[in-house]
Amino acid sequence: MTTDVKIARARGEAEAARAKLMGTVDELKARLSPQKVTSDAIQGAKNKSIEVADQTVTAVRQRPGMAAGVAAAAALFLARKPLFATVAGWFSGSDDRDTPDETASERRHRVTEKE
Repeated sequence: MTTDVKIARARGEAEAARAKLMGTVDELKARLSPQKVTSDAIQGAKNKSIEVADQTVTAVRQRPGMAAGVAAAAALFLARKPLFATVAGWFSGSDDRDTPDETASERRHRVTEKE
């Protein structure tokens, strides 16, 4: 084999390797594009939320009393400030109740002035 043939063969192999590498690079670009990554993340979150919802429904069906208790506890936690204010008003002894014509914002303003 002559040197020219070896050089030509090496160039051909190098060109084939370069084409294969460029194909791999293009594939990686497509897989790692921001749109693809975002789409995959959104789909994964949707799938996980569906799975969690199914598990929640199953748990509620198995233990409805416990589910009602948890829901009630969550509601009480979220409404704790108004509930505590109402109960404190019952036991404070002062006549600090809303008048029928008084709005909630007027009451807040009145309560803020006292403090």
